[in-house]
Parts: sequence; C-alpha cells; structure tokens
Amino acid sequence: MSKEKLADYIFSRITKAGVQHTFGIPGDFILPFYAAQTRTSLKTVVMTHEPSVGYAADAYARLRGLGVALVTYGAGGLNMVNPVGLAYAEESPLLVISGSPETRFRKGKPHLHHCVKTFETQHDVFAQVTAATTILDNQTTAVEEVDRVFSTMSRTSRPGYIELPRDMVNAEVETDADDAGRADRALQASAQAGQRQSARKEAIAEIVDRLKHATHPILMVGVQIRRFGLKDAVIALAEALNIPVVTSILGKATFPETHPNFIGNYFGQFGNPVLKQYVEKSDCVISLGAVLTEMETAGYTAKLDETNLIQINHHETIIGHHVYHDLDLNDMVRELLDVIGGKLEPTVRFEIPNIPAEAIQHPAGQKKLTVAGMIECLNQLMDKRDFSVVTDTGDCMYAGMSLKTDIFLAPGYYVSMGFGVPAAIGAQLAMPSLRPIVLVGDGAFQMTGMEISTAVKMGLNPIVIVFNNQSYAMLRFIDQQRDYFDLNGWDYVGLARAVGAEGERADSKENFARALDMAVKSDKTFVIDAMLEKEDISPTLRRLTDHFSKKVKAAL
Repeated sequence: MSKEKLADYIFSRITKAGVQHTFGIPGDFILPFYAAQTRTSLKTVVMTHEPSVGYAADAYARLRGLGVALVTYGAGGLNMVNPVGLAYAEESPLLVISGSPETRFRKGKPHLHHCVKTFETQHDVFAQVTAATTILDNQTTAVEEVDRVFSTMSRTSRPGYIELPRDMVNAEVETDADDAGRADRALQASAQAGQRQSARKEAIAEIVDRLKHATHPILMVGVQIRRFGLKDAVIALAEALNIPVVTSILGKATFPETHPNFIGNYFGQFGNPVLKQYVEKSDCVISLGAVLTEMETAGYTAKLDETNLIQINHHETIIGHHVYHDLDLNDMVRELLDVIGGKLEPTVRFEIPNIPAEAIQHPAGQKKLTVAGMIECLNQLMDKRDFSVVTDTGDCMYAGMSLKTDIFLAPGYYVSMGFGVPAAIGAQLAMPSLRPIVLVGDGAFQMTGMEISTAVKMGLNPIVIVFNNQSYAMLRFIDQQRDYFDLNGWDYVGLARAVGAEGERADSKENFARALDMAVKSDKTFVIDAMLEKEDISPTLRRLTDHFSKKVKAAL
C-alpha cells in the first residue's frame, strides 16, 4: 500500500484510459483540482459555456473511449445536464468531475453560493443522467468509489459523475498499484458470473441455424459496435459470411462505408427507398449493437418482420420471439465469429447486391445554392479520406447521411441542437490526423457556434458549414410557417473573421465549390456561410417532416 493525493489518483486513472485533454470552465469550487492537474501532462481546453464543454468531451469520448469535463459546482455543473443526457442516451462515456463545497460546510444549511436546495441536489440530478455517481467526502472509501465509477463507465459505455469537495482534492488516500485493475476485474468477474453460458450457446446455435436457411440475410450494424471496440470483429464476421451490411442512423460509419459489403444507411421510410425495400424483404436481419429506438426505426416506420429479426445489443439478445437476458455483446459477437469462421465458411456465403445510393443532385440550371449541390461538392472532397464529419441536428444531419465517410459524429438519437461546433473541437483533439467538416444549421450555430473562437485559440482548423436559411427549418416543415421559427440573420463570415478565423459566403453551387476549395487550402478555422432557399431541404428531411407533421398537426 502507498499514499498519494486523491486528485493525483483520479488523474492517474484518466491518463491510463488514454485521455490527453480535459474540457471545462474554471470556477472557484474546482480551482484546486485544476491546480492539481498542473502536476500531470493533461491540460484543460477551456470553452466559452458549459454545454459546449459537454458536447466537446462527448465527441472526444466517442473516439477515444473516455471524455472528461471539469466544472464548478451549481452554476457550472447544472449547466452540463443536457449534454450529459445526450451522452447517456447515445451511450458515450463522458465523465463529469465537479468541484463542490468543503466537507465541513456540508453539515450546515446550504447557504453557500451556487447551492440550490440541498448539498446533494446536484448529485441527485446527475444520478438521473449517468450510470454511476459519487461524492468523495470520505478518505477511507474515496479510492474504491473512484474505481467504481470508472469501472461502471467502462462496462456500460455511459457517463459518470464525481463530485469532489475542495478540501478533499489533496487529501492523502491509500492506494495499491493494482487497485484499479482489481476493481475492474472484480466487476468483470461479477458480470461473467452472471452470464448464462448455456443460454449464449443456445442463442448462437439458433442464429447459425437461421443463417443456414437464409437466402436474403442482412447485417445491420449499430453504434454500440464502435462504443465497445468491436468494429474489427464485425468486419471479419461480414467478410466470413460475405453478407450485405447496412448501418443505422446512429451507427453511420461504424462499418466502413468504403467496404465492398456495405450497401447503405437504413433509415426506414425516411431513407433510400430502394435500400428500404431490399432490407425489409430480408428473411434474416441480424442487428448488431443497435437499439431499435424511435429514431433508429425512422419514427417506427421500419418494417422489420419480428420473426426474421435477430437483435444483439449490450442490453439483451432477441431472436424472433425468444429473449435472452444478460448475454454480453462482446462475447456474443466474438463467439459468433468463431463459430462462423470455424463451421460455416465457405458453405454459407451470400451475394452483395448493387444498391445505388439515392440520387441527390443539384438541379440543372439552378443558380441558387441547394443542399444537394453542397452534398455533391462534399462527396468529391470525401474521396480524399482526410476528414471526419461532425453534424448538428436538423437537415445538416439528414443531408449528411449521404456523405461517404468513415467517421461521422451526430446526435442521431437524442437530437440536441448545439452539438456540432464544440463536438468538432473534441473530435479533432481526439483524432488530430482528420480535419473535421462541420455541418450545422444556423439555429444551432447561434447556440454554440462561437466556439470557433476556442478552435482558433487551440490552433485547430475545422471547416464549419452553416446551413443558412434563417429559420428552424425542420420545425417549420413539421408544422408550418410561424414567426417563432424565424431567425435573425447573422454575419457568419464577419463573426469568423472577428475571432481570428476565415470565412466566405456562398449563394450558388459554383461559389460553394470555390469556398470549399479555399477552406481546404487554409490552415485555419474556416466558416462557409451557405445561403439556402427556405424551401430547399434534403429528400430525407422532407420524408421525415411529412411523417412527424401528421402527429404535430393532429395535436393542434
């Protein structure tokens, strides 16, 4: 056993997880922890507002396996709840570390600044949007509590919350060099003990039998495959079977879109109609790592025959009408690969259909810029494979589904506005070899777009494309034209230049192509103000808004 400061132990766990950057905004209750961070190689990327901190750390977590946000108590921590809710919904391991009042103050009435109702209020709020929480107010149990939060986050790929009173930051705690590893192994052993090995073998046998009798199978890959590090195993499985592969909306780019087995993104009646027809005629749909939520099933319009559907995710395995609980996704995928590779190949191999991508073309003779025109230009650029794609919610996300990319980050399930620009900062720091292309609506940009100043400060160079139609377009198409959907026009190029970035306005396809070329050649953060007609949206968004407008208007 040895002794070290509690802050040093927390930072050692963070760095062992491969984290090189934390994100945050300093405040008085977290300042001692920031000071302790100077003893490490870590530095905090200071953002302009706590929601941006959450989005940036979330994006970092999606690509690195852990993202860390450092915020102060109350005014800082409670400002983080929505981004953490997004991370929980979309299974991203975002760790929030919040400073808080000293333990000696917590025994009295909560009359300190930043306090709301009780000293436990903030903790109790975060308990609703995280997988594990703790208040480190006891030196004896502090290390065990830290290990529990980290282990739970690793096991569930969901957020965690650590509240650290100021007088505990440099408290001496007893640690063992193998404390963290022992705690992780204990949890893993517990999980394995709960595994029903016979049930797993039965489930695998049933899947194999279905594949042997299938003539038109599909592998549908969801985001959990990336979250739990199973991408290579799933690629090997697809190749062993030579099975056609689609991805869900949240799982876009989880399976390489350049792979010959990939045939498209399945999005029910909102997506490519030809792909929809092919998938829904399948006699064996194997859904790996996708939870079939409302958004994943395109407003529950996906017509996947339950008798032909196999769902394997982190929560459960469902084969037709058979439900298997407590079967680990990792074990299921790897054992299925072992069985397929050892017993079925090459007797069971399938053919890959030629499913053309939905035609999204700029109308001939159209002088004004269109969403289709932007996608055409961007797909030509995507061939270089030097870029990641980060989108906000709205048509920027649904149009972005047509881009060919291997990295695609979007709030595809929780659909929170404001994700795009700060997430690009987290993405570029997590994967510095890829330059982010950010697709963001003007409404979302007006929420968090000024984080371009943070990108400039950090020496980053995302290309930010603002879908400028001066409105909340998706809401307008779901409902109808109303004055509260209109946005004030901003000088986005002027704003970019004011904070040290570069920018150009584009109102035609030719101007957009020229602006995009300038952005690629620039080594700075670059904003393209893409001027769109109010009635111009992607085919995907038009189908989506047609569907949801029936529900909204029926409620009026």
